[in-house]
Amino acid sequence: MWLRLLLLGAGVQAVFSIQVRMESASYGVVGETVKLWCSFTSNYPITDSVSVDWSYRRPEGGPTISILHYQSKAYPVLEGEFKGRVQWEGDTKRGDASISLIDPRLTDNGTFFCTVRNPPDVHGNVLQTKLLVTKESIHFKFNSVLLLSVLVFIPSFLVVVVLLIRMKRAIKRSRSKAKKLSKCPIEATDYASDDRLSPLLPRGSSQQTPGNLKQCCAHFLESDEE
Repeated sequence: MWLRLLLLGAGVQAVFSIQVRMESASYGVVGETVKLWCSFTSNYPITDSVSVDWSYRRPEGGPTISILHYQSKAYPVLEGEFKGRVQWEGDTKRGDASISLIDPRLTDNGTFFCTVRNPPDVHGNVLQTKLLVTKESIHFKFNSVLLLSVLVFIPSFLVVVVLLIRMKRAIKRSRSKAKKLSKCPIEATDYASDDRLSPLLPRGSSQQTPGNLKQCCAHFLESDEE
């Protein structure tokens, strides 16, 4: 009795050895083809007897309708809302049972089922994916690109401009200082007549010493920076 139960259990395990995998959720945009992925593995060799069935059920429930049957070749539905919009994308030899939904619509939202049979694996897990189709206009795409430009490219450009302006001012200021330093020894007599520099020169002296010239240049540069 126990031996028969063990053999029966082993037989059931062999029959239910096929495994189907799907994404729990799929996303599409109105008018853009979306692929519904489905794959499977079996402990038995894949032959021409393998079959795939895709079906659909609305979000609010109700009956499940068949949209594609595959066995050696694809047989998409020939009537109803999915007519001409379901395309076989799979390769059963590689364990691929995927399809594509052409020109998806908002009314296509719902649950899609993928059932695979590979005799003697005629019973296995039936998985599902929930499709969400959204509307995305050209205006929305343009705004997304514009927003990205504002947040990334424009601030970077402004930083570069500010750095260039500061570098230009620093170079100009450095050249101006060098030029004024070179003029100080030559125009010493002019500085001596300047009321601002007269306190730097000894009283009653009409000739500048090197020390006086140095003080003259330093005072001239400080007054220029102010």
